[in-house]
Amino acid sequence: MVAVEAKGICKSFPGVKALDGVSLTIDKGEVHAIVGENGAGKSTLMKILGGLYDMDSGKLLIDGKQREFKSISDSLAAGISVIYQELNLMPALTVAENIFVSDLPGTAGTVNYRELNRRTKELIDSMGLDIKPTSPVDLLSVSERQMVEILKALSHNSEIIIMDEPTAALNNREVDTLYEIIRKLKADGKTILYISHRLREVFDLCDRATVLRDGQYIGTKAISDIDERQLVEMMVGRDISQLYKYTEHALGEKLFEVEGLTKKGVFSNISFSLRAGEVVGIAGLMGCGREEIAQSIYGILHHNSGTIKIDGQEVSIKRPVDAINNGIGFVTEDRKDSGIFALMTVRENLTINVLRLISKFRIISDKKEQKLLEEYTKGMNMKYSDEMQRIMFLSGGNQQKFVLARAMATGCKVLILCEPTRGIDVGAKAEIYQLLSGLSEKGYAVLVLSSELPEIMSICYRTLVIFQGEITGNILRDEMDENLIMRCATGNETFFSKGAAI
Repeated sequence: MVAVEAKGICKSFPGVKALDGVSLTIDKGEVHAIVGENGAGKSTLMKILGGLYDMDSGKLLIDGKQREFKSISDSLAAGISVIYQELNLMPALTVAENIFVSDLPGTAGTVNYRELNRRTKELIDSMGLDIKPTSPVDLLSVSERQMVEILKALSHNSEIIIMDEPTAALNNREVDTLYEIIRKLKADGKTILYISHRLREVFDLCDRATVLRDGQYIGTKAISDIDERQLVEMMVGRDISQLYKYTEHALGEKLFEVEGLTKKGVFSNISFSLRAGEVVGIAGLMGCGREEIAQSIYGILHHNSGTIKIDGQEVSIKRPVDAINNGIGFVTEDRKDSGIFALMTVRENLTINVLRLISKFRIISDKKEQKLLEEYTKGMNMKYSDEMQRIMFLSGGNQQKFVLARAMATGCKVLILCEPTRGIDVGAKAEIYQLLSGLSEKGYAVLVLSSELPEIMSICYRTLVIFQGEITGNILRDEMDENLIMRCATGNETFFSKGAAI
């Protein structure tokens, strides 16, 4: 039985045809992935289903009945709930108030908080979560807020639930919890539309996958009938056989060293080195201290003791400007909030860290600034309309390239990359991997923090594993194994490859 049927849906924005005659069917009770690169039309289609956008033309049938949603309430009335990637909660209100904000129990304008909290606890318990109904949302972690968004959608008891990148802010344990929730919803007969750039999730959870590309329908495949390579090729329209390929090359001399780095209560006695041309991964569960280690090296977080050396010389790094001046580049994990300057132009985003190098008497040289932009645009295949376009309007992949280019423009020798491919599509991932491969071959030393073990295992020469602020593994690529890394990450094993310089 068909839950959702789209027939020839079109939607245009100024200068862009977001959906071009898209037709597809979603069966009742299935978990159905909608996949494609950024700009493929996935989110536009979901927003039409969620009542945020009107379609220009086409037909939409829900349970066989033609529908056209003019508002979110129209979509909810038809049994559709959407969990958007951008969280939409009211931080000053409690968990319970956020979940039932449109259906607060009570009479004569008075909220019955006992009933409200009872309903919320019942919903939380049914999903096996550990969140208090009375907790203010602004005191929750990002991952806990994501769970509240999920509970908010489930509170409507909708038959069709759309999840747009639901695991983007979740740790491994929470991802497992979400898997259990989705499987429970499916067992209850609910229909799930699942959008994710993480193809492993698609193959773990979904029954079928529909591919969109450049606003057009490409095809629908049963997950049992396709593999990851074939799905990627449908998404990008070309072979990406090099997506996860490590390029062997000779490593140079020791370029970067950390000795005994300690931040009380966060991490202790962190010691490792990077050679020129070496890509080293740092793996570990959320809260293990790996992000804080990277921030400490870059001067965002102050450490209590330990030394940092570049080319054998000890350097003092107390602020990010000290790191930049000593040849260290940094790419944050949170591109949206602390990576891009959303309202500034693409050119300004690239050059903001090197203004003194392209200025004379404190006057910025437009010619030098434009030359730098053109150099990195060509070298990194960055796409934008013109140099004055605001970076907020670029795809996630192109934004990430600009953040990386900004770090490289400082002339760094060492690059620290935190979640370098989070929230970008497979085509952009492939380009980022190729860029990293090229940088390592040119002699850059690269440190990669990633939550995606396949990424770590594929692009890194070796991997450091962190557990509770200490190094429990130093594993060469020939011995890398997901189970081994996870055992080290959970404190169940320590493993140091023979011959692997720490």
